[in-house]
Amino acid sequence: MGCLGLGVQTAAAAPAAGLPAYDHVVVLVLENESFSATFGPSSPAHYLNGTLVPRGALDDQYYATGHVSLDNYIAMTSGQPANPQSSTDCLAVNLFTCVQPQAAMAGGRNLADQLEATHLSWKGYMDSMPSPCFHADYSAGAPPPDPYQGDSQTPPAKDYADRHNPFLYYPDLIGDDARCQAHVVPYPQLATDIATDSVPAFSFITPDTCHDGHDSTCSDGEPGGLVSADAWLQSNVPPLLDYLTAHNGLLIVTSDEAASSDTSGCCHGGPGGAAGFGGRIGLLAVGPGVIPGALIHTQYDHASLLRTVEDLFGITEHLNNAAASSPMTDLFAAPPSSVPEAPLGAVLLLAAAAVATLLQRRRVHPATAPPPPAVD
Repeated sequence: MGCLGLGVQTAAAAPAAGLPAYDHVVVLVLENESFSATFGPSSPAHYLNGTLVPRGALDDQYYATGHVSLDNYIAMTSGQPANPQSSTDCLAVNLFTCVQPQAAMAGGRNLADQLEATHLSWKGYMDSMPSPCFHADYSAGAPPPDPYQGDSQTPPAKDYADRHNPFLYYPDLIGDDARCQAHVVPYPQLATDIATDSVPAFSFITPDTCHDGHDSTCSDGEPGGLVSADAWLQSNVPPLLDYLTAHNGLLIVTSDEAASSDTSGCCHGGPGGAAGFGGRIGLLAVGPGVIPGALIHTQYDHASLLRTVEDLFGITEHLNNAAASSPMTDLFAAPPSSVPEAPLGAVLLLAAAAVATLLQRRRVHPATAPPPPAVD
């Protein structure tokens, strides 16, 4: 296991019942794509569906928390429900004003606090972030709104967006610059950490607004959407997955929210369409202990993801909505027999299996071949 950025290296506590023990857990978040668009048969995400889905377990009933970015990122890392600021991406206020509501829930505690209390290392790797803990002016008198929203070729941040970096919205992180700089780093640091075998126990990866599927087209003229997101995954995931495979690691890929037209939801929040219902997005887990090609249909949401990460690391404190959530244990169980909506990767697996079976049946095994005719 990699060393702790600030503290002592130690092993994780035993995971909760029904969950494997991992040395590394990585969460990678895409943007604004519904399940059918990402994983359906017509998805342009060919690497995701053709390579990653067959290697992992896919939950096709995983839901987002709300219908902007920030409320979902906050839910993933602290279990907090949406508040009036996070449910509007804080687009009308400065960063300081946006951070304050997060201080009230559970004493402002978040996943980073839990990991450090357990002496486990963690980092947030932020694509296009120009320097560690880069952010807008964090002061009460800063002019609104936060200027770093992505979809831009303007230096220094360009396509980096503050609202896709949840760790900036917790006062004990953004208010402690040394701590923040040690843990919230530009994405290229991941390649260094892989090369030096210092990948932390928990990693949170946010591609920029072109590479996560948010923008279409991108500020630099790339196509954006799932086309650019899938190209980014294909370029960046293989070395990470090689590392995780060799070091007992788990990769989780999901989106922050579905398309705005999808107001379905589950688990937490109000009636359909109200805050807490950000649409069906799906979640993919790849790693040892996961049944390749498994498709599950249990309803989960971002608070369930937090509960699962807590339980994987043996953290018995469950923050906010994670306390009422169940860990996603069936990601690590045998796949069910029924498949209501097959993703592209599963279709490819089934097709390959059917072809192999047909070819096998057309062969004549020597033990079952008819005997030669008798010779008089």
